[in-house]
Amino acid sequence: MTAADIKKALRAAGAPELDKQEWDPLQRQLRGDIHVEVEPGRPYLYSWVKVPDLPPAIEALDHLVRAAGNRTKTAYVDVVRQALIGPADGREEAARQRQAVLDGIRALAELASEIEELTANEASSRALIHRVRGRVKLSGLEPIERAGETVTFDRRRHEPIGPPIADGARVVVVRPGYAWKTADENVLVARVVVQD
Repeated sequence: MTAADIKKALRAAGAPELDKQEWDPLQRQLRGDIHVEVEPGRPYLYSWVKVPDLPPAIEALDHLVRAAGNRTKTAYVDVVRQALIGPADGREEAARQRQAVLDGIRALAELASEIEELTANEASSRALIHRVRGRVKLSGLEPIERAGETVTFDRRRHEPIGPPIADGARVVVVRPGYAWKTADENVLVARVVVQD
């Protein structure tokens, strides 16, 4: 439909005659509707699109920025653009994450294999513990205490079996804990399990 066709249809439906001042805002609304496609030319042709073909997010952002002119701060646009496109290459980031998971699984599989081998060869419990601690240290894990030790209870790193235990009470370590240490942080990965 042309603009003249739309105005004629509105009059036929009982709407009053539209002057330029009334038509301009209506025309902007029509052009802004995602279901209305405007074909430029003389005169403009308006078409109804049941399922609009929407652009990719970054292209839509560029359109909005152009429409806003100089009223949009470049820094804000850059923040939104970066959020939309993500890291330099989304596939590269996904591949890195996948590799990190595989590395963790591979380390766990090697540890399980080594434990089974040592157990089949009737290695002592001391040898098993030594190998486990050496293996996990390669992943940046540091053991916290040893099973069987008697220590002072600290609610920040100990998890009691049974009823609550007061800080400072003497407890026995049932299972050691582990912390993951890097140059930047020290994360408690597993609490020490204790009992009084």
